[in-house]
Amino acid sequence: MAELKIRGYWQNDYMLSKTAENLYWAARYIERADSIARLLEVAYRIHLIPNATTSYNNEWDSILQTLRIKEEYLEKNKVIKKEKIEFFLLFDLENQSSIFNCINRARENAKMVRTAITLEVWDAINITYHDLETYSKKKYNSKDLPEIIDLVKKQVNLIRGTILNTQLVNDSYDFLSLGTHFERADFTARIIDVKYFILLPNSELIGKDYDNFQWSLLLRAVSSFRGFKWAYGNSDIGYYKIIDFLILNMMCPRSLFYSIEKIDHHLKRLKKFYKKKSKAEELANTLHANFNKLTVNNILDSGLHEFLERFIIDLSEIYGQLESKYFLGAEK
Repeated sequence: MAELKIRGYWQNDYMLSKTAENLYWAARYIERADSIARLLEVAYRIHLIPNATTSYNNEWDSILQTLRIKEEYLEKNKVIKKEKIEFFLLFDLENQSSIFNCINRARENAKMVRTAITLEVWDAINITYHDLETYSKKKYNSKDLPEIIDLVKKQVNLIRGTILNTQLVNDSYDFLSLGTHFERADFTARIIDVKYFILLPNSELIGKDYDNFQWSLLLRAVSSFRGFKWAYGNSDIGYYKIIDFLILNMMCPRSLFYSIEKIDHHLKRLKKFYKKKSKAEELANTLHANFNKLTVNNILDSGLHEFLERFIIDLSEIYGQLESKYFLGAEK
């Protein structure tokens, strides 16, 4: 198949479809590495709480299920063990979702498109890789976990900052942003589902202290605990407010609504820039419009689990159309 060429907005040159795909996946892997680091941080915080063994083990179960790698981990390690899971999620080369593999893949994708990213963006990604490589070559010590988590979070924020402040806001920027928000929306939906419907032992605990504790962990895992307090004050953390905040609140940069708005926005820009219709943009626009009409009660009436499952399917369908048009050149 002939390589699709995509017209740049600010120039008369053309972006190859492979370049668009590399940019998208570089940003998506960076976002994934950050998400895993924050999940590890929550587990580490629980470990510091006295008499929190059960919650700690449940948190590992939550992490593995959210990342869809529990079976893969158990095939290799057989039992849930703190140090083994930490290494598996940080540096295990056989785990495609380890932080080191995510950063390595982001770097490889970025290396393929050096002419489409600024030197500052490349340096930030490259330095992150080499810093993690240094840790990976040493025998892993669990005492290093907080330091490694801080490194990943700091470097990912640096990468995001260089993208925001040094990239032209053109088609390259759109594909980078799409990668970020597709990954973020998928992660947020899955962790809400796992936290509530898998970890909560039975319906009698809904609204109890254990339930509130699980929701507070969820907020910390998506870096939204302080934001939630700003939005709702110091009131109890209940499932109704959590659904409103992480699904429907446009002020929360981790909410599903926020990510869908961004996906719709950047697909509209691409449609305008290339002056061609896009099935991905049509699907995203429909989903965005549906979110505008949603209420918490609508979601609860249909079932939270069912709503999140449907959302993940819708997101996958939008990506399929994005891939078909811009990465494979199949959609004219």
